[in-house]
Amino acid sequence: MKKRELQVNIYPTSAPSTEELLYEVETLEEVCQTCEKLHLERQPLGKCVYEQVNKRFSAMFEVMTAVHHLEISILSGELSWERVLQELAVLLPQFAWLSCKTEVSKNHRRVYYMDFVPIAYSDNGFPFEIQLQTSIQQQLFYSEEEAVRALSQEIEEQLLEKNLWLSEKADKGERSRPAKKARSTKKPAFSREAVSVENQLLVYKEEIKRSDYTKERMRIANEKLELLIEKLEQTVVDCGISYLRHSDEDKEASKYLHISLREYSYLKQKAKYLEKLWDNNKALIKQTEKLVPVGSSVTYKHKQVAQLKEMIFDSDIYLVMDECREIDSRAIINQYPWFRNPYVKLMRADYHSLAKKAAYFDLLQGENYFLRKMIHKEESKKETP
Repeated sequence: MKKRELQVNIYPTSAPSTEELLYEVETLEEVCQTCEKLHLERQPLGKCVYEQVNKRFSAMFEVMTAVHHLEISILSGELSWERVLQELAVLLPQFAWLSCKTEVSKNHRRVYYMDFVPIAYSDNGFPFEIQLQTSIQQQLFYSEEEAVRALSQEIEEQLLEKNLWLSEKADKGERSRPAKKARSTKKPAFSREAVSVENQLLVYKEEIKRSDYTKERMRIANEKLELLIEKLEQTVVDCGISYLRHSDEDKEASKYLHISLREYSYLKQKAKYLEKLWDNNKALIKQTEKLVPVGSSVTYKHKQVAQLKEMIFDSDIYLVMDECREIDSRAIINQYPWFRNPYVKLMRADYHSLAKKAAYFDLLQGENYFLRKMIHKEESKKETP
């Protein structure tokens, strides 16, 4: 079986000790600086408290080791490890790169070990955590199951594409052309500037790539949010229809019941704005009839809503405020009871009246949402040529 000349692997442990150490920084300080930089990139006007991050991870590192390592094994030649670290810092900004060391293994392969700490964002609790798969998924948008394998393959392709690994064949080819080598040494200053410009271009290209990924994720998230809002509005309409169809008057209307002050305020607030919502609904229906062609698809239960609205008179809507004042005068509000939350004592008939008006409010609000959506769709069709 032919051995692969270049192999890249990632392990959830720190690298073994070697005699040749190429690069090393202090672990806790590098992790804190990486967290602060990532925080400022997400919130430019915010401020990351360095002491809190330092305290959090210093206590964590005392009881566990969070260091992982990247292993690059080559059969022959040398690795430009300084440029490799620069490329890895651009490709994986949420990794805190700690050290780089090398050795020759027993099978005569040159192995480079690079220690790092993978940092991931967390929406719950402390904003940073150490988790390899989540960190890779947040940066490169791989699935968490294939994150480690895909990242190893990505790094291997980058090493070959950007000529960061020089095999012995390439060295021999360069040695066989001394004239060109002599010419290239005439302007060393220009070559250094070219290398720095090339590194800056790589950084800019990677930032553009990440910006495109972020925009795509935001677009998908907005589409999911719109679908969720539409489902919630449809659920509210269905609940209003079912309540209004099956609400029978209670025979024991003279008896009192106790509800929380928060629920009472919520029901009364909906009844208060029912008149305004009713006027908006009539205006939207007129606008929809002008814009939407007859026979177009309607995404809400128009027939059921229309049947229920036929049972409502304008006089009932415009007398809601007077009825709410009467209910409020009969209700007994206890804001500071002993060992209890604030509650309201009111008649069952008054409670069912407020609940019915709240159901009408939800019904009209859901219908207004779908009407606005239809109007917006028709207006956008007319604007596009």
